Amino acid sequence: MKSVRTPIPPDAEHIQKWIERQRELIDLERNEEREQNALLVSKCAPRFLERNGLALLGLYASSIRIGQGAKLLVDLERSNAIHSSSQFPPHTFRPGDVVEIRESKSTKKGAELPKGDRGVVFRVKETQVTIALDGAGKGSDEDKPVEYDLAPVLQLVKLANEVTYDRMDKSMTALMRNLGLEKGQELASLSQPVIRCLFGLSPPTWSNSVSEISWVNPNFNKAQQSAIEFALRSDQLALIHGPPGTGKTTVIAEFVLQLVRRNPKTRVLVCGASNLAVDNLLERVLFTPGYKEVLQATDSLVTRIGHPARIMDSLTNATLDVQTTMSSEGQLVRDIAKEIDEIMSMLSSSKSAARAGNKSARNAQRPKGAERRKLWEQVRELRKEYRKREQSLTTNVLQRARIVMATCHGAGSRQLQSTEFDYVIIDEACQAVEPTCWTAILKLAQHGKLILAGDHLQLPPTVKAKKSLDVVGDRAGLHLPSSLETTLFDRLLDMYGDGCKVLLSTQYRMCEEIMAFPNEAMYESRLKAADSCRAIRLYDLDSVDKPTEEDDELWSAPLVFYDTTGSGMLEKMADDEPNGSLLQATSRCNENEVTLVERHIRILIEHGVPVSDIAVLSPYASQIDLLSTHLRHSYGTMMEVGTIDGMQGREKEVVIVSLVRSNEEFEIGFLCERRRLNVAMTRAKRQLVIVGDAETLQGKSQDKTEARNYLRAWIDSLHTNAVVEMSSV
Repeated sequence: MKSVRTPIPPDAEHIQKWIERQRELIDLERNEEREQNALLVSKCAPRFLERNGLALLGLYASSIRIGQGAKLLVDLERSNAIHSSSQFPPHTFRPGDVVEIRESKSTKKGAELPKGDRGVVFRVKETQVTIALDGAGKGSDEDKPVEYDLAPVLQLVKLANEVTYDRMDKSMTALMRNLGLEKGQELASLSQPVIRCLFGLSPPTWSNSVSEISWVNPNFNKAQQSAIEFALRSDQLALIHGPPGTGKTTVIAEFVLQLVRRNPKTRVLVCGASNLAVDNLLERVLFTPGYKEVLQATDSLVTRIGHPARIMDSLTNATLDVQTTMSSEGQLVRDIAKEIDEIMSMLSSSKSAARAGNKSARNAQRPKGAERRKLWEQVRELRKEYRKREQSLTTNVLQRARIVMATCHGAGSRQLQSTEFDYVIIDEACQAVEPTCWTAILKLAQHGKLILAGDHLQLPPTVKAKKSLDVVGDRAGLHLPSSLETTLFDRLLDMYGDGCKVLLSTQYRMCEEIMAFPNEAMYESRLKAADSCRAIRLYDLDSVDKPTEEDDELWSAPLVFYDTTGSGMLEKMADDEPNGSLLQATSRCNENEVTLVERHIRILIEHGVPVSDIAVLSPYASQIDLLSTHLRHSYGTMMEVGTIDGMQGREKEVVIVSLVRSNEEFEIGFLCERRRLNVAMTRAKRQLVIVGDAETLQGKSQDKTEARNYLRAWIDSLHTNAVVEMSSV
């Protein structure tokens, strides 16, 4: 084990400057998202927003009902009186998105659009989207009787979500309070060891040994076992470095089980940078063979915090909402919800149904006047009672839960307001901005320990604000970040060196040929391929043809490079296209590369490769749109087409990457980011296909930048080790 560096400890003034810098960066990001959203929503006509997937028009409320947490759920569908098809056009609405339901009104160009009711996308189907509304109705003041009566024709518009920024800012305020900086206390009086380590006031330490470990999952390699032992020996914190396919999530799941198994009083908060990361971990903890028995034997309830709209359907039984309502004490809550639903059905507007094309609905009777107001008052009182009883049930469930799972943002929810944990574990920590990590860290008890897992050599967090702040008055140890892209994982590595982390060195995803270049270029050749994947090929799959001597290697080789150098396959700006989107004005596309991608896919399918085993990626949104349009016609939604960023943490048998850039100026844009390319080239298990212009990527000989040298090394590696197809139009 490498020794841990001892940095120069910062003083109170420097830590305060660091916190103020984080707040500045949070504000930059908040303002950028606010401005982008305001520009789109205020300057763009609703039909333009719909064409770009940010709005759905001509909707009606097919039902309004009560949901978990006494939330009002509104089902929105396309009106048959307006649209010829009930299916939604292509859109970007996903569960968890913040939205606004608006009355459909004609507005003059530049006029302010009508305000509506805010909520969160709960569920999305081909012909129906369900919204969980934030408030209790118009005015949403729970102390006053309210009515919830939506207009007959509605619009749904996607909004920016500022709650995340508010919570990060509150975390920085809580951190100031924790450090005593608000009252001018001396840092020496701070006694919480993990926070001292996080600011370089004292280096982290590890005990020499740990009591014998009885593995629940017996299939770990030595590196994985060492990582768990390293984390168990930590006195304050530990970093687990998990390159692609090395089983990082599996290791964390075992570590969680070891914690609750070894100490019956240990409480663990497991967080992730995204809901997907949390759900992947939850799935491993609940469904890995042998884990269920350990959880039952140790009476370890696992509870998932978060909006049900953001959680995988297969995991809903572990959610706090379900555990509260499905408990024996929850029967009364369910009865109240049923009573609310019955009243809501009486109050449902017949106008909406009629607007949908249901003529008989015009004659439907519904309460009016004083009777209607009285029913709405009943709804308000019942919802109040629902929340009161649900809060009591929530407290009971969380008191019993030993393992709580949430996103870093979700760790700041009101349900966990007064809860402390012995361990906080953050998965995909390299994709989480540091302020949101502190939301979880501040849940640690005085003796609490922190475990971070991730790969700092893959993509950093998505940050919209391109402006970076200057570093002034910096000093060794605690550096003032210039951007939110500097993660806590990065900062601790910079502060303490490799001695604070352990590497998972055996990968189980890629064959050796695909692994070779990223291993050498990014991981100092420290990775090795497991026996189970070292020599895997496409033709090992049951449905795929076996190669013959006459066969073209193009379909079966692990590495394929379509080199478009000198072919005239030049890129285009998105707005060069007749239907180019203003939302993608700085994005690029390359129609000829789409043709090459389609050609290779046809070859694969002719040899029996299933469509669902193929993913097509590109760093440019415009290229993704172009690819989706072409491929959807032939293959529907079975073939995944998406950005490189969206594929991080996932894998496919075949991955085809369209690099897009081909120009006489040798500009490479996104491709200068090594970590983005590292993600692209480590998603494939059996075949990686690269489509791009080698000459553009290599650039001018006098360009000796780190990014260009990396690209040259990659192109040299492809020309040496891949099946190269020199392509022409």
